[in-house]
Amino acid sequence: MAQKQNPIYQISFKVDNKAAMNTTSDKYATIKSAQIVYVIGPGGTGKTFTGDYMAVMHGYHHVDGDIPLKHMCLVPEYKVIAEKYIVEGDWAPFYSELAQLTLEAAKDNERVVLSHATDKNDHRDHVIKKLIEGGASEDNITIIQLTIDPRVKALGLYYRAARMAEQSGEMTEEKFIDMNLEYEAANADAFGIHPKAILVDISGRDVTHFDNVDKALGLTRSNVLTYERICDKVKPIDEARDRKVMESGFMDAIADILARVEAIQRSSLAIEEGDGDDEK
Repeated sequence: MAQKQNPIYQISFKVDNKAAMNTTSDKYATIKSAQIVYVIGPGGTGKTFTGDYMAVMHGYHHVDGDIPLKHMCLVPEYKVIAEKYIVEGDWAPFYSELAQLTLEAAKDNERVVLSHATDKNDHRDHVIKKLIEGGASEDNITIIQLTIDPRVKALGLYYRAARMAEQSGEMTEEKFIDMNLEYEAANADAFGIHPKAILVDISGRDVTHFDNVDKALGLTRSNVLTYERICDKVKPIDEARDRKVMESGFMDAIADILARVEAIQRSSLAIEEGDGDDEK
């Protein structure tokens, strides 16, 4: 004779299962209603700074888009993704992960900002597509594209790399800026404008940076804190983030990957030159 199940356990199981279903349903509802901002721009335009500002002053959850790359020594799956992108040119897994990180954040946060130097429109559109497939509302996704005067950008990059520049003993501020301006001129079309992006100029490197971002998103903030006080709250976030990355062994790992890419390029060049000699 089959033993009867305890009805208490049956009821308990049913209640727990229903609660789990409701929780899952609630999280997907939150994703659909979440306001998602996708901040893009070339390196040195202040994307991470903008994301951290929005977190501190407007309650956004900031997803740093460099996580899959910079955390590759902390998360084995991220090293695979990074190598696929950098070595093999397979970019889809990387940008799919950016969307997934954003969706995970949107399960528990009504406001989410993703920041990343996504330079190609097909890559950007891939992120948007994955967000929508994951339950986000297209109407609630806003793309902010930061723009900056090239000289201001170069100066900012110089100060970021000031320690390395001083150690080299050769790179002066003016030389560094001129080098970056030449690069900008040669790659003027490398970072295209997304047709749906709101362009936000942050060349001022002052309170207008915050003002312009707020205006683009229809946000308001208290005037109690000065620009300097806000920066005092925002900058330590990225400094702590960078310390964690540096301590993880990231620099050695990325140097190894880039060395492999260079070796592949040299090998390909040698083969092409060999083919050319054969044709002669």
